[in-house]
Amino acid sequence: MPLFTTTIEDFSPAISYSSDWAQGSSQSDVLTSSYSASSFFASNVTGGTASFTFNGTGVQLFGSKRQNHGPYQVTLDGQTFPVSSGQSNDPIFQTLLFSNTGLPQGEHTVMLQNQGTSAQFVDLDFITWYGNIGQSNEQLSVDTVEDNHASFVYSPDGAWTDNPSNLGFFHGSTGHSTTTPGASFTYTFQVWDGVSLFGPVGPGYSSFSVQLNGVSQEFTAQKSRNASQVMLYHVDSLGPGQHTLEVLVQPSATGQALAIDYAEVFSTPSTLGR
Repeated sequence: MPLFTTTIEDFSPAISYSSDWAQGSSQSDVLTSSYSASSFFASNVTGGTASFTFNGTGVQLFGSKRQNHGPYQVTLDGQTFPVSSGQSNDPIFQTLLFSNTGLPQGEHTVMLQNQGTSAQFVDLDFITWYGNIGQSNEQLSVDTVEDNHASFVYSPDGAWTDNPSNLGFFHGSTGHSTTTPGASFTYTFQVWDGVSLFGPVGPGYSSFSVQLNGVSQEFTAQKSRNASQVMLYHVDSLGPGQHTLEVLVQPSATGQALAIDYAEVFSTPSTLGR
């Protein structure tokens, strides 16, 4: 089967953090530029967690090991692994904190937990996960669908603008955004095996929910730093047929926006019925 490999940064809404985690910045840490995309999330609270659910066969967590870091522990699908040390007198960045690449294809949840005491840190830089799509000896195709394609439907139409802030940072220089609570959009696709939605995140962006096949999930695009073309949501192993994603805007404060940039769809000849 074609191997599907994806990496997401620490600020992707696909990663869920407990409230004690915060995004690092160059103002608070002079070594921020040593991290991937010059960003990381960290917690110095015992028991603080970062979790990620994915469909695939393997996952790897990357972060740093530094002098003020302490022990951490990883739980995967309810199995708790031995405590590891994140402490290093000489800082090590973009290093592997945990890896398991021998999982059965399916849905899995991995959780990174701070086991440090006395305000010791653990941080998360990025996550890579692996999966299989289609059948043996097939080629994986990835197609980009812009936000202005007919498969995107915005509601109510008057609540959305096609001239969002910082449009020059959007893929193809096109995008849609809204600050209207309860506004939504749907994205309808057929047969493709997997879909990722991309858009910006930052201080002025809102929470949102995604509903697919009767299942609703909650996310937030509100981060302390701005970033563009970020994976907001991903799903795969859907099987053949028509599917519709519905994204609902749920701002927690007046003026918060949600913006959509583009989608990527993943397919193989077998998933397309060829």
